[in-house]
Amino acid sequence: MKKNLLLLLVASVLGLAACGETSEENVGGTVNSDDSGPEATEPAEDTEQNVEGEDNEINEVIADNENLKATLVKIVKKTHSTWGNSIEVIFDVENKRQDKIEVQARSVSADGRMVDETLLSMSQEVAAGKSAKATLSIEDYEGYKFPELNSDLEMELHVFSWDDMEYEENFPVKVEL
Repeated sequence: MKKNLLLLLVASVLGLAACGETSEENVGGTVNSDDSGPEATEPAEDTEQNVEGEDNEINEVIADNENLKATLVKIVKKTHSTWGNSIEVIFDVENKRQDKIEVQARSVSADGRMVDETLLSMSQEVAAGKSAKATLSIEDYEGYKFPELNSDLEMELHVFSWDDMEYEENFPVKVEL
């Protein structure tokens, strides 16, 4: 009886996940490097704005120093008929250090309004000498103001090491849509 109930529960969950459609829209945008703080870097000269076959990808280098290279790949708005709206801000992060690093998002705002931290999710570990995709997810939860993301996105890319508590860097990210 318990096996039948468990199988029914699993089938229901899988059925719900399979139901519904997801539509995706690559937002595109231009990284604004006007406010270059002491830790900001200039975008690389060889950065492509649109990779063939990938409409509206941004592919802008946010940081490139002796510790890491972080590239803002794209921003994607998603609408799922069951799970609702979400926004993904996707980075490619290369760790040049000898210890692992952690990449997080801080002070996220969209269209000039701070995004409630309850809606945010981003924490990616990158091992020494490796690369990883770090994704900031902004999920639409009832009772919170979900950003429309019409004109701009600003955030701070926060990088640190659990192995070396002295290491910490912050990189401003400003995208005009």
